[in-house]
Amino acid sequence: MEAPEGLGIGEDECLQLLKSIYGLVQAARQFYKFFIAILKKIGFEVSLADPCLLMRMDENGIVFFAVWVDDSLVIGHTKAIEKAIEDLKANGLVLKITNSLKDYLSCEITFDKLKKKAWIHQPHLLKKLKDKFGELVEMMREYKTPGTPGYSIVRKPEGIEGIVLISAEEQKIYRSGVGMLLYLIKYSRPDISNAVRELTKVLDGASEAALKEMKCVIKYVLDSEKKALKIHPTVENGVWRILAYSDSDYAGDTETRRSVSGWAIYFAGVLVAWQSKAQKSVTLSSSEAEYIALSEVAKTIKFIYMILVFMRIKVELPIIVRVDNNGAIFMAENVSVSPRTKHIDVRYKFVNEFVEDGFIQIIFVRSEENDADLFTKNLGGELFEKHSQKMIEDRG
Repeated sequence: MEAPEGLGIGEDECLQLLKSIYGLVQAARQFYKFFIAILKKIGFEVSLADPCLLMRMDENGIVFFAVWVDDSLVIGHTKAIEKAIEDLKANGLVLKITNSLKDYLSCEITFDKLKKKAWIHQPHLLKKLKDKFGELVEMMREYKTPGTPGYSIVRKPEGIEGIVLISAEEQKIYRSGVGMLLYLIKYSRPDISNAVRELTKVLDGASEAALKEMKCVIKYVLDSEKKALKIHPTVENGVWRILAYSDSDYAGDTETRRSVSGWAIYFAGVLVAWQSKAQKSVTLSSSEAEYIALSEVAKTIKFIYMILVFMRIKVELPIIVRVDNNGAIFMAENVSVSPRTKHIDVRYKFVNEFVEDGFIQIIFVRSEENDADLFTKNLGGELFEKHSQKMIEDRG
């Protein structure tokens, strides 16, 4: 930014803005403060779990505002929505209103004819991915899975025999590709989570093998571009249920020997949250690794529950969490200190309180039936298909 012509300031002088200008880092925050202040003024309540979610309930019904910078999603009873829009206009806001939810935050939302099913897709990002990498991968064969089964990328410094690092220019391309894939995971493609997590391990120095693996993931994504996150809610007898799966790959990182946590959370049969992430410390047993993974999913369950309570949605308790390790289940259900468990960090112990309070119930599930297995390791074709089809499918 340059000073206005004729102001005559010196080279070492600067200007202090009295007001935020569109395009600056603080602009989004200032708009949020301004917008939220107006919403509060007209009677909206801010969620304690998420400050970007607001609600108002009156004689017209209930209306929710989900604020994302200057793009707001409004859901509720028709009269309540119309009254909220009137109140916002009366307070000086100029609104551009779109009646149908088809494209939001670069995501395309497709509904079936009866509007009982929907799919979340990211066609804009897929087009960018195809434009940038299409020619690089078009001659590659088709893959049934995004990652090579059993393959784990190892961080290796330059100079280690047998490891050839890619050039600086190729590294830029590698980081760009991984960045696009990460954004794809965020909203519509949970099936590639673990494969991309592996790729992120070498963003500062990828090998030729890692670059090839990234191309394989991109090839898989482009070949399955019709796949989308499916939203097929099922509510039995008016009861809303949360179901979670938790898993870990013990000492899965062959270099650091850290385990990988993976979990998936379904609400009314729809996948709403998922994660594939390396644990922050080395664990001494598979039970310990599973217990830490369980604590991570428990935190997100609590967050989702608080959101639903704020939205006046009654959720059935206890919330079921399925785990495939009896040792981790025992640790979560029994508060005890032993030489094998006393070193486990205090921050993971809150899971015991959730179990004691009846907030969650942990149930054993066989490994082949554990959906979270998809987020801890690169699976073979048959098992990968079994888990992924519960989360994604071709758009209707």
